Amino acid sequence: MDLKIRDLDAGAMQVLKEVAREQNVSRNELLKRHIEDLAQFNGIKRAEKELDSTLSRVGDALEVTYNRLDQLEKQSMKMHLLLATVLDIDPAETDDYLENMFNLNVKEVN
Repeated sequence: MDLKIRDLDAGAMQVLKEVAREQNVSRNELLKRHIEDLAQFNGIKRAEKELDSTLSRVGDALEVTYNRLDQLEKQSMKMHLLLATVLDIDPAETDDYLENMFNLNVKEVN
């Protein structure tokens, strides 16, 4: 695809000539590289914004999950104490009771 640039400042044109000569390429090739680099840079910036947005949503989901797990842990502790009260046993003994009743090793789970 062709691109024409009109009314370019003479000083800018001189800089382009010098840089192209230093890199041993034509002005056209130099400009082509710069434009392609700019397009790639903008694509990378857009991808970074999308990644930041995704990471933010993941962080929010992790926070919600943490809060739910925290609430579940508190509810489990309440159930543990309720079980001990209903069975009229020391709360420390409920782990043994649960292990025997459900064939679980509660100490390994914790």
